[in-house]
Amino acid sequence: MSGIDASQWAASAAQALIASMTTDLWASTRDRFARLLSRRPDATEDVAEELDESRQQLLEAGATDEAREETSTEWVSRFRRTLTRDPALLDELRSLIAEHGLETPTGTGGVTQNVSATGGGIVFNQGTGTQTNQVQAK
Repeated sequence: MSGIDASQWAASAAQALIASMTTDLWASTRDRFARLLSRRPDATEDVAEELDESRQQLLEAGATDEAREETSTEWVSRFRRTLTRDPALLDELRSLIAEHGLETPTGTGGVTQNVSATGGGIVFNQGTGTQTNQVQAK
């Protein structure tokens, strides 16, 4: 997936999905997401119903940050599984994300962690990718 893992794309897709759930364009957006997630014509209607249920729960909860996060968590895993099974869906997913004005994952950027120990303590920090560690004795 061109250096970007399915989890990153799934998170962006879920963000686009949740954003569309609170718009008037939901019906058309729902159908596109349902087709993408089902990938079988006989399952599209079932996925559309699941999407409608999620939308209803989100709206009933007042579309709060907590409700958005809960709904997002559910759909991130679905998008991730879908992309893992069929990476060719990435172009279609990228299009849906872009239509909602969201940025697609780029694979660039980084994480900075600052950790410290006092009283002679030792800190162990582990991550992935390229790491630069600096040790300063005090």
